[in-house]
Amino acid sequence: MKILKPLSLLLLLGFIQPLLYGQEKANELVPIDKNVKIGQLENGLEYYIQYNPKPENKLELRLAIKAGAMQEDDNQLGLAHFVEHMAFNGSEHFKKNELISYLQSIGVAFGSDLNAYTSFDETVYMLPIPTDEEEKLNNGFQVMRDWAGGLLLTSDDIDAERGIVVEEWRTGQGVSQRLRDAYLPVLLHESRYAERMPIGEMEIIRNAGDSLVRKFYQDWYRPDLMAVVAVGDVPPEKVEALIKDYFSDLENPVKARLREYYEVPSHKENFVKIITDEEAPGIQIQLYYKHEAKPSLTYEDYKGRILRTMFGGMITQRMDEIRQKPDAPFIFAGARYGNLVKPLDFFTISGVVGPGKLKDGLMAFLTENQRVVEHGFTQSELDRVKRSLLNSAEKSYMEMDKVESRALVGRYVSHFLNQSFADGPENRYRFYQEVIPKITLEEVNGIADELITNENIVLIVTAPKKDAETLPQEADLLVLLETAETIETAQYEEELLREELMLSKPEPGKVENLAHIEKVDVTKLELSNGVTVYFKPTDFKNNEIIFTASSKGGTSLYPLEDHYSANYSGTAINVMGIGDFSPSQLKKMLAGKNVQVTPNISTYSESVSGATTPGDFEMALQLIHLYFTSPRLDQSLWDVFIANQKNQLESAGVNPDFQFNKRVNEIISNGNPRGKSIYTAGQLDSIDLQRSLKIYKERFANAADFNFLFTGNVDVEKMLPLVAQYLGSLPGDPSKNEDFVDLGLTPPQDRQETIKVGVDDKSQVILYFSGETAYDLTKSQQLSYLGEILTIKLIETLREEIGGVYGVGARGSLSRVPEERFNFSISFPCGPESVDKLKAAVWEQIRHIQEEGPDEADLEKVRETKRLDLEENLKRNGFWHGQLNAAINGGLPLDTVLGAEGRVLGVTAMEVKQAAIEFLQKPYLLEITRYPSNFKE
Repeated sequence: MKILKPLSLLLLLGFIQPLLYGQEKANELVPIDKNVKIGQLENGLEYYIQYNPKPENKLELRLAIKAGAMQEDDNQLGLAHFVEHMAFNGSEHFKKNELISYLQSIGVAFGSDLNAYTSFDETVYMLPIPTDEEEKLNNGFQVMRDWAGGLLLTSDDIDAERGIVVEEWRTGQGVSQRLRDAYLPVLLHESRYAERMPIGEMEIIRNAGDSLVRKFYQDWYRPDLMAVVAVGDVPPEKVEALIKDYFSDLENPVKARLREYYEVPSHKENFVKIITDEEAPGIQIQLYYKHEAKPSLTYEDYKGRILRTMFGGMITQRMDEIRQKPDAPFIFAGARYGNLVKPLDFFTISGVVGPGKLKDGLMAFLTENQRVVEHGFTQSELDRVKRSLLNSAEKSYMEMDKVESRALVGRYVSHFLNQSFADGPENRYRFYQEVIPKITLEEVNGIADELITNENIVLIVTAPKKDAETLPQEADLLVLLETAETIETAQYEEELLREELMLSKPEPGKVENLAHIEKVDVTKLELSNGVTVYFKPTDFKNNEIIFTASSKGGTSLYPLEDHYSANYSGTAINVMGIGDFSPSQLKKMLAGKNVQVTPNISTYSESVSGATTPGDFEMALQLIHLYFTSPRLDQSLWDVFIANQKNQLESAGVNPDFQFNKRVNEIISNGNPRGKSIYTAGQLDSIDLQRSLKIYKERFANAADFNFLFTGNVDVEKMLPLVAQYLGSLPGDPSKNEDFVDLGLTPPQDRQETIKVGVDDKSQVILYFSGETAYDLTKSQQLSYLGEILTIKLIETLREEIGGVYGVGARGSLSRVPEERFNFSISFPCGPESVDKLKAAVWEQIRHIQEEGPDEADLEKVRETKRLDLEENLKRNGFWHGQLNAAINGGLPLDTVLGAEGRVLGVTAMEVKQAAIEFLQKPYLLEITRYPSNFKE
């Protein structure tokens, strides 16, 4: 018998009382989550502590500092970010490189776990620490304390880090950076923000005196600007004691500099900025209505945020409908209200238009804005967005006792830095339940004049340089902006949609066989039409079911002439819809429902996957049934899609990243046309829509060839009748079982390729080893270990010793489809002048492992990281679903997952050494190097 969880029972019985929101409540402060403890030390340092048992034995720590690029003096541009880098390079208790090495030894990975960021107004350090041993917990707080006030900042360490920061800057160089650098001074007009990009000036990074770095640290890393946030599986009183022990002795400077808060001045005049670049990927419009940042303090502020969210969501829905019309004025567009920098909010509509349609696109944006100002929204639009917001709040509330700490910690960091709401899911759910149903059209329509103003507007247009001569003048676009009020509009008219997905329900099939696999607690059933269904019940989430239905075959079963038609067959249905519903209509119908269902046809398989909840399980099954049986033909939607794809491909052709990816695809395909993707507008013409639709129907014609897996909060007894009705009624013939055809898609070996693209002075190196090998789960783990160990060594050498890269990674795996093979890749961006030196350093590390084996310390670092990851994954639906699905479709025993611990933890140094010898050989290597287009070798 399934026991109803207490939280669900409270919901059903109505014991969660709504907030009594009235005028007397409107001006009350929204409380912070009752589960968090907030305090402040005598030195001004604040702290937030919450006990949360998921995952077990882990504490998420954050050190938030109210100082960033805005606090830099003119000769310090970039040093806030530089100091953040230095936090990992020597402190009172951890010498240079000791910190990262120690944390890796207790399972904390550099980059994915241990990290930090610097923004305009803040710097935040992130440290998830294991708490299964007292020493680890204490050391975690020692690390945070050293960051806060114990950095050494030696001259040698500062000089060693300069090159790494330059490489991070280099990685970010490109068309997006050039466009951003051109429009941010306009968007942040006459403000200090326009002069303080966090990455800074490389001249200063390369040459700033050590004293300037230390000065920034001494001026701004002080307790009255700091908060420690701790969320995890440690008693709050213990955490509080640790915070007091480690941080109480921090002192503020005797003559502390004033921490100023800067404004972004408003402007009555409106600005238009058109920026062209040789590598800009298409014409983009960003229309900003700038506003002073809204407070996040009272319930009235909370309601205002809801109204603005509704407003943006409803305009976005209208834009989505317009883009699907023939000869639409834009390719896609969306609207939202947000925050750009601390003092500046904005309402924006942004999107992409095709060549020659800039004016039309802008007019469409302005027209829809004016339509809302004049006529407002409709009741049906408001009802839909209400359902979506209420559903979101309920979903969070239902899962509030199953949320992992890493998903909670950010809300308190944001509360400290920006005074944003941190009330928690229970208060949010109660407030939404009380307020949202009472929100009227008049209230939502009433904020149109507040958001869509006549002044303080900035229009940003970015476009390829080749289109410059056909673009309108900035003055012409400014006239459109300033005469928007005169645009005549009619009331928005919305078609009526029925409420049911299916007008008649299918005749149920029968459950022929039912078995329970006790070792993994999986129920397997076979339906009368040959469909096989697996259920894996878990209690990891209160309200989550994820599912996959998969079958072998895919596009491999079709001849070369069908290559592109087959490749786009799944896309076609996502574009055109199912049953009687277009995608836009389907989106409206599903508003407020927890249902996502997506079909896909890949090279060697076809599948339907998604997620739902117990309450919406039947609707999910209905959607699955329709995707199998009722793909929709809509020539008009398809024509719009193809036209937009052509525009985007033509525009993207000038982008160096696009050019690089196109060439890599050609190389990897190794001359096999079945491996090539579409990169030109002309290739789209080879897609035959009728043939795509026929292929889709064929791939989903026989449900008996599919295995269905449902994982999560499943009640098999309750769900059996629904499964029999919607899956048991699918057409199926158990006597017909298909398999894929091996298309011979194998990457080249023993080959070097050079790709020259782009104007930026940056390179990229890809070392890709591949070849045939017998598939073995144990060997797969050995290859995975090799990748992680090599990554550790490459970070130590390429980044820390040489200073030639910002990031580098190595990873390897085995695959079984279409044949048993291995692949192992090493990749990193760098300066063109450093390519050869860094490649040589990579091979030196490879040879060291091949000859000496991995260092025992590195092996144990990886083992500990994998041990912790496995412990956490074993309590996640996604992990179980992925492992069981792989076993089902790979013909492996379902209890294969139970051997994961032995395989993960049993890898030896000798096995890693042998894997390096076996797989990392030059005859298996495809080497691809990217250079700037003007680079001379």
